[in-house]
Amino acid sequence: MWQITHIVKQLLCYREQTNMTELEFERQLIEQLSTGIVTNISNSNQIGETIDAYGNMKVYKSKLWKYEPTIKTTEDLWENFRSILYQLNQNQLSQPLSDTEFKQVQKVINELYTPYQAGQFLYGINGVSQVEVDLDDGRHVFLTVFDQKQIGAGNTVYQVVSQIKREPQIAGRPERRFDTTLLINGLPIIQIEEKSVNHSVDEALNQMHQYIQEKQYSDIFSTVQILVAMTPNRIKYMANTTAELFNKDFAFEWQNPNDNKVVRNWTTFADMFLSIPMAHQMSTLFTILDGTKNKQMLKVMRPYQVYATKAVLNELKRADFDLPINKLGYVWHTTGSGKTITSFKTAWLASRMPNVDKVIFVVDRIALTKQTEDNYKAYDPEGSIDDGGKENNNVSGTLNTDALERKLNKSGYGIIVTSVQKLNTLIKRKSFVVPKKKFVFIVDEAHRSTGGESFEELQKVFKGAAWVGYTGTPMFDEVVGKKGTKTHEVFGKLLHAYTIREAIADKNVLGFKVDFETTIAEDQMKQEYLPKFYKAQYPDWNESDIERKIANLTDNDMDDMIEPSFYDNNPNHVRLVVEDIFKNWRNRSNDGAYNAMLTTHVGGNRPSTPMALMYFDEFERVNQERAEQGLPTLKVGVTFSMSTNNSDNQLTTNDGLLRAMNHYNKMFGTSFGLDDVSGYTQDLTTRLNRTAEDGQYLDIVIVVDQLLTGFDAPKMNTLYVDRTLKDALLIQAYSRTNRIADNQGKPWGRIVNYRWPAKNEELMNRALSIYANKASADVQETLVDTKELVDAGVLAKSFKEQFNEVKHVVDQLADITDTFTEVPASEAKQEEMFNLMRTYSSGMSKLKQYDPEIVNGEDVGFDYDNPDELVTLLGMTPEQEEMLTTSLYNDLKERIAQIHDVPVAQIELRMIHVKDVSVNYDYLTELVEALMNAVHEDRMDVAADYRDKISDFAMSLEDRQYAKQINNAADAIYSGNYPPEGHQVTYPVQLKSSLDIIHDANTIIVKDNIFDFRLKWGIIDVISNDEILELFGRHTAGKQDLDSTGRISQLKKDARKEYQAKAQDKDVAALNKITYGNELVAALYKFADSYVNER
Repeated sequence: MWQITHIVKQLLCYREQTNMTELEFERQLIEQLSTGIVTNISNSNQIGETIDAYGNMKVYKSKLWKYEPTIKTTEDLWENFRSILYQLNQNQLSQPLSDTEFKQVQKVINELYTPYQAGQFLYGINGVSQVEVDLDDGRHVFLTVFDQKQIGAGNTVYQVVSQIKREPQIAGRPERRFDTTLLINGLPIIQIEEKSVNHSVDEALNQMHQYIQEKQYSDIFSTVQILVAMTPNRIKYMANTTAELFNKDFAFEWQNPNDNKVVRNWTTFADMFLSIPMAHQMSTLFTILDGTKNKQMLKVMRPYQVYATKAVLNELKRADFDLPINKLGYVWHTTGSGKTITSFKTAWLASRMPNVDKVIFVVDRIALTKQTEDNYKAYDPEGSIDDGGKENNNVSGTLNTDALERKLNKSGYGIIVTSVQKLNTLIKRKSFVVPKKKFVFIVDEAHRSTGGESFEELQKVFKGAAWVGYTGTPMFDEVVGKKGTKTHEVFGKLLHAYTIREAIADKNVLGFKVDFETTIAEDQMKQEYLPKFYKAQYPDWNESDIERKIANLTDNDMDDMIEPSFYDNNPNHVRLVVEDIFKNWRNRSNDGAYNAMLTTHVGGNRPSTPMALMYFDEFERVNQERAEQGLPTLKVGVTFSMSTNNSDNQLTTNDGLLRAMNHYNKMFGTSFGLDDVSGYTQDLTTRLNRTAEDGQYLDIVIVVDQLLTGFDAPKMNTLYVDRTLKDALLIQAYSRTNRIADNQGKPWGRIVNYRWPAKNEELMNRALSIYANKASADVQETLVDTKELVDAGVLAKSFKEQFNEVKHVVDQLADITDTFTEVPASEAKQEEMFNLMRTYSSGMSKLKQYDPEIVNGEDVGFDYDNPDELVTLLGMTPEQEEMLTTSLYNDLKERIAQIHDVPVAQIELRMIHVKDVSVNYDYLTELVEALMNAVHEDRMDVAADYRDKISDFAMSLEDRQYAKQINNAADAIYSGNYPPEGHQVTYPVQLKSSLDIIHDANTIIVKDNIFDFRLKWGIIDVISNDEILELFGRHTAGKQDLDSTGRISQLKKDARKEYQAKAQDKDVAALNKITYGNELVAALYKFADSYVNER
C-alpha cells in the first residue's frame, strides 16, 4: 500500500512540475529558500558540523533567506548594499554613507573585471573583506564587507531577490531580467536561471553564457561567484567565469553523499546546496582561486570533493593530539578526479583550525614536490603577504632537509609541502627534536606508504600527530593478501570513496579502450615455439603427444607456456612492437593530436633499463629509415633513474642514459648531463604534457617505472605496455591516459598491451573489478564482468557496436536533410539536426581511432589510406559526407545562431571530417576573375551565376569570418562598387590569386562604412578614417579599451562642439550634449566590436 501511495505522489508531483511555468517555478524556489525550521548548531560556520547534515537527507538550516520583493533594479541593489554596509559597520559609522562616500565603494566593486578578482576581493585578508573609504568628516576607515568567520551566523545578511532589471551594458544588446539572485551582505553571490520542465538545463547555461558575453555580470553583479541552471528535474552549477573560458563541461550536478547518485529533484537541491550555511560555504570555502600564471580563474568543487573535505575536517575536529597517534582515515578518490584540489582545500582549511599548528603535505617522490608546491601556491587565496617587510608564504616547499626542519619549527600556521624521503632523512638525525606542535600530515598517493616501514617510523616519532591519506588505489586484502599492509592499517578507516566507475559515469575522467596484442602469431607459436618448449620440458613425449597437447590448449594455456625470456631483451619482439606503433600511430594519436608513453619491465630481478634502451635504439633506427623515405618520424625520449648501486650494470645503464640525454639535447637545444638527471626528467615531462614554454613536444616517452603514478598529462592518450601490470599499479598506469582534455578528440584513454594477451586481460578485469567497486573497502571480493564494465563506460565498445550507433545517426540525418541536400526549414527540426550532428561528430571521432584490422574474418577499424571506405559503409557517398560536414554544417550553425541571437562563434558544434577537407582556392580565383569580367562586360545574368557559385564556395568554408569577407567582396564586385572609380584594372582580368582582391574590397567597404559613420555622427572633421582604423586594430571585442590613450575622451569633447551642425542624421543632431556624447561612444564600441568580429 505504501508503495502505491508513494508512486501516486510521484506522478502527481511530476504532473505539477510539467504544468509549472518558469515564474511559478521561481516563486516556489523562493518559498523553499525563505521558509523552514532554523536549527542552531554550534560553530555552524565551520565545515565540520557535529551532525551529518546530508547523510540522511535532512537539512539543518542555520538561517533563512529573506525575500526582498521591492528590489527590482540595479539601483535598488546598490541602495540595499549601502544600507547593509552601514548595518555591518555601526562601530565606525554614525549614519549611512553619503553619495560621495559610497561612490568610493562602488568604484572598488566596479573595477572587479573578472570572477577571479571578485573572489580575491571577497576573501580579503585572512578571510575578512574590507573597503577603504575617506569619510566626509575627514576620517579614513576600513569597512567590513565579508567575514568568513560569520558564515551562516553572526550579523551576516542573507537575501533573495528576483526579476532584477538590467540595462544593456553593450550598445545594441537588449535589456535583461535575471531570474533569481542570492545576496550575501547585499552583494549578488549566486545567480540562478530557471527553465520549465520542457526545456533543457543547458539552455539556462547558454543564457548565462550570453549574459557574460554581454558584460551583464559587471558593476554590482561583478561579485557573482556561482551560476546555477535549474529545471524542475535537472540542475547544474558552475563557477562564474569569463566569456573565453566558459565551458559547460565544468558545470556539475550535485550528488547524494551516501551513494554519489545525482540529485535531480529541485527541492532536494535547494535544501542541500542553496540552504544556509551550505550556499555560503560553497561560494567561499569550497571555491578555489586558481592563480596559475596566465590562467587565473575561479573553480568550484565537485560534490564528492566537498563531502570528502567535510569528512576529514569532521574527524580533525574531534582529534585528540594527546594520544600517541591519530589515524583519522583515508580518502579513496580515483586517479584523475581532482585529488590535488580536494587535498589542498582540506590542508588549507585544516591549517586555519584553532586546534592545528602546522599542516604537512607529504608526496611520495622528491620529483613531485615542486609540482605540488606550485599547484598549492597557485590555489592559495592569500598568496605572498608582506608581513612587516618579510614575505610570508602560506604554502612553502622544502628545498632540502635543513629547510624542512626550519619550517617545522617556525611559528604561525601554514602548509609545508615535502617528500617522505626528506622526512625520513630528518628523523634519522641525532640532533632532531620534534617541535611541540599539533601537526596534521596529509599524505598523497597513500597506497605507496604501505610498502615499507617508513610511515610506521614517522608515526612513532611525530607523537600525537594526525594522519590522513589520499589515494586513487587503496591497498586491500585482494591486492596485498592477508599478511600485506593495508591502507586502512596505516591511516585508519575509509572516510570517503569515489570510484573509477562513478568518475567515468560523471564524465570527470575517461574510460579506456584496451587492446591485447602479442608479437607471436598463433600459428607460429603452435608450429615452432611450443613443440620446442615441450620437447625441452618433457623429453619422453613423442610428436603425437606434443601435437595432442597443443591441439587442446586454451589462450590462457598458451600464455602460460610463453616464458618471460621470450619477451625480455628480445630484439625481434622489440622490432615488432615498434613496427606496430608506427603502423597505427595516426589512429591511436588522433592524427598526432595526442602523445604516448611506453613502459617496459624485465622480470627475474634483472635490470630493465637495457630493454628501455633497446626500444630507444629501435625507434631511432626506424626514424632514420622513414626520414630517408620522406615519411613522418616520431620524437622519442627515454627516462629512468641514474644507477648508483655499483652493480655490474651501472656503467652500461648510465652510458645509455647519457646517450639518450645527448639525443634529447640535440632535439631541443638543451644541455642536460648526468649531473642534472632530475632537471632532465622535469624538462622531459613538460614536453610530454605539452606545457614546455618553447612549444616543442615529444611524441612518445619510454619509461620503466617513472611517471606511471602521480603524473598528470591531459594531452597524453595512449600507454603502450610491454610488461605485466596488475592491481593498483595497473590502475595508476592506465590512468595516465584518461584525463579529460577534449571529449570529442580524446574519447578514452588508449592502452595497448604486447605480452600475454589472455593473462593481461584477466589481470585488467580483476583490477577494474576491485577499483570500480566500493565494496572492495569492506574486504569483499566482487568481480565485475567485462560486459558490465563496457556498459558502465569503463571500457570502450567494440568497433561494430560503435559503428552501428553512428550508422543509426547517419540514417536519421539522411532523413532530416533530404538525403544530405538541405538544412530543414523548421526551427524544431534544425535543433534536432544540431543534436544529431553533435552525436555524429563525437561518434566519428571514435571510429577514426580504431586500428584497421581483421576480426573474425571481417575488416574493421579506420584506414587513413582509404577513408572513403568507412563513409560508404555508413551509407553515404564521399560527396554527401563532404556536403554534410561543410556546407550543411555551416548553414546549420548560422541558423542556430540566428535562432538564439548569438554570434556564430558561440555555437558549440565542431565537425570531425573523415578525411582532410582541402580548399581549392584556385577555383575561387577563377570564379572571382569570371565575375569581374562579366560585370565589366555588363553580362549580369552570367555574373549572377558566378556570384551564386562564390556564395556556395564560401558556405563550404569552416572559417566563417573569411567566408563573410568573400561574400562581401563578391557583393561589392556584383553591385559595381569594386573596383572603385580611378582604380586601374586591365580587362579582361587575369588573376594569379583572389586574396588581394578580397582584402582590397573589404578594406574599401570598411572605409566606406567608417566614412558613413563619421557623417552620421558629425565627426567628419574631428577624426579620420585611418585614426579610427588604428583604434579598432588595438581593440578586443567586448572590452572597453579604446580610450587607453585618452583619444576617445578627446573625441567626445571635440565632437560636442559642432555635431548639431554637422551630423547628417537628424535624430543624432537633435540629442542633447550629454546624451550625444554617451551614445557616440556606445556606437563607436558597437562598430569596433563588429569590425573585430569580422576580421
